[in-house]
Amino acid sequence: MTCDCKKTIEEQLVEMFQAKATEATDHKVRLGGYTLILGEKLTQRGCMPMKLTAKHPLKKGGIKEKTETQNMIFTFCPFCGERYEPTEDAV
Repeated sequence: MTCDCKKTIEEQLVEMFQAKATEATDHKVRLGGYTLILGEKLTQRGCMPMKLTAKHPLKKGGIKEKTETQNMIFTFCPFCGERYEPTEDAV
């Protein structure tokens, strides 16, 4: 990633968490929705899971609903809008 939004937001969320839970210790926050991209170098990008659902006809007759889950990988940071470094296999 070219920006440091993930780290900055995690730090801000830890501060808010510490203010709300003052009696607790060792506060940690980890944002989900990030994945590692393997290419020439290891990079991290934001992603979002998505469900694809459609009704398919069966050979015996009738219809069956099928669902598939995939991840949509972001091209831009969802927080600041800065473009992630392009990879060779980017579509």
